[in-house]
Amino acid sequence: MREILIFALTIMVNYTFAQTNLDKRPVERKGFVIGIGLGAGALSLRTNDTTEVAFSTTLPNIKVGYMLNHRLALLALLPGANYEYNGKDRGFEGVTIAGQYWLKENWWVLGGAGLTFDAPAFYSVKDPKTAGFYTGFPAFTFATGYEIWHKGRFALDLQYRIFLGKSNLPNNGQREGVSNMCIVGFNWY
Repeated sequence: MREILIFALTIMVNYTFAQTNLDKRPVERKGFVIGIGLGAGALSLRTNDTTEVAFSTTLPNIKVGYMLNHRLALLALLPGANYEYNGKDRGFEGVTIAGQYWLKENWWVLGGAGLTFDAPAFYSVKDPKTAGFYTGFPAFTFATGYEIWHKGRFALDLQYRIFLGKSNLPNNGQREGVSNMCIVGFNWY
């Protein structure tokens, strides 16, 4: 899976930078913002005294918000990573309030804080009472991205995102996680 993702990203980057007739008009960023991202990377989880590092995917990585001006957006962001625990799929995710700022026309940075969620994948829940849904505070996310293609109010970007969170487990346990993800983002402004 990892090789296929790396191959696909390499082809997309090469194809994008090979274009010679790029539209030089600036992206029209105003009003409502929505973005969806998918990607993969590494997830490090520390549960009480045990640490595991594994390959992880992220889908969907959703952001919704509003452009305060041409360069600054206020967003609600759902970052995170998927992992397997005791043979079942789970998500180590968050709900954060974030600010995204464009340093250059196509290059942006993002930072946010909020609440951590550690929960089973929605398709694996048979009984919600025994699902093991945990929350915690804090959750932090930082990202940077570069818009490689845009047309009108749509932009495609490549981004790197780090997400840090802590959830509270039963019996005073804790699960802390750090995910490092490379993401392809689809954004509408």
